Amino acid sequence: MPFTKEEVTSLAFKIYKENQSVEKSVWKLAQLCVTINKNIKNGYDIKPLETDNLILLIREDVNGQLIIPSEDEIKEVAEIIYHENPSRSQLDWYIAEKQLLLKEIQKLIEDNRKT
Repeated sequence: MPFTKEEVTSLAFKIYKENQSVEKSVWKLAQLCVTINKNIKNGYDIKPLETDNLILLIREDVNGQLIIPSEDEIKEVAEIIYHENPSRSQLDWYIAEKQLLLKEIQKLIEDNRKT
């Protein structure tokens, strides 16, 4: 992965200090996961509450910008996450991890923009 465990830990601690509600954290995690899923091949293999070591392949139809998911898509994943009853620390960790992962995907998309 292009980021370190220390970077995830640091970001997770910042997220923890924001003290968001569980509902907001679940929604944020779902939003990140669905956005990642929509922008890479086999993206739906990424599980919200798991750590992933992936070689990312940007989808062919992504050209210069992230594909943004609909609210319904996010809601569906948020409900799944919520029913898995993750701990606060799990939510913070996976939000941090997915934020860093999405940042790398976004960078790849921008760097590989087709003219």
